Amino acid sequence: MIALCPGRLMAYTTNSMPELPEVETIRTAIEPLIIGQRLTGLELRDPSILRGDAAAVYSTIADAAVHSVQRRGKHLLILLEGDRTIVIHLRMTGALLLEEPADPRRVRAVLHFSNETRLYFNDMRRLGTIAIEDTGSCCRRLGPEPLSDEFTPHRLIQCLASHRIPVKAALLDQYIVAGVGNMYADEALYAVQIHPLTPANELTANQVKSLWHSIREVLRRAIACQGASIATYALPNGQRGTAHDLFKVAHRMGAPCPRCGTPIQRVMVRKRGACFCPACQRTEKGEHRDGA
Repeated sequence: MIALCPGRLMAYTTNSMPELPEVETIRTAIEPLIIGQRLTGLELRDPSILRGDAAAVYSTIADAAVHSVQRRGKHLLILLEGDRTIVIHLRMTGALLLEEPADPRRVRAVLHFSNETRLYFNDMRRLGTIAIEDTGSCCRRLGPEPLSDEFTPHRLIQCLASHRIPVKAALLDQYIVAGVGNMYADEALYAVQIHPLTPANELTANQVKSLWHSIREVLRRAIACQGASIATYALPNGQRGTAHDLFKVAHRMGAPCPRCGTPIQRVMVRKRGACFCPACQRTEKGEHRDGA
């Protein structure tokens, strides 16, 4: 089947796309519901969401069984028999829901499975995408997963040493490390007291090692809280994650730094906002502190 149809919260600033913890939370929620089931329908309420010709794409995946549900960086991967993978990128405001939302106008696509499970791709800003790719080649160009054994302190040291761009921009480069986005990069840099504008290649080896630990700790903590519901992100059952309750600087511009009380500031780093404490995360050379 294929159908083509036309308080503290006050301190949060801007939307944030689902990052690694949010996509991982979605993955673990939907995997037991669709594993082993067959894809019986791809309903496109907004055809622009699909990369490629709709009829041709669907003919390659119709009635295929789901082998597994994986995540690569910020991408959700539904692996099908026949070595085909549905690659879902939620972008800024996408969400996968198990029930149709109250405002169905924001539903861009619906995936139907043989056990009558339905996944509603809800997207307010209409930026998310669905693509069908060969399983062996999808997302191969992305950098290492930050919670994997492949992502080592030495590898991060090597990567950052070869870039003069601000460290915040380097952390957002999905070819350096996959899955870290705006808010978790802010949290990781704050934890080790590194200013987001610090050139990546000026960090000491000790600073990078501390940053490596911080990245992994921030992401693990966020996964345990089922992600951060800043704006539109929700779990597939409609509930909200709580990782944002632990944020120290991300989305908290103007709020007091929990460490020193200085108001959190926001600076643009290559067209992306970065929240930081100007007292704890200094910019002058020689005054970057390794952190605990």
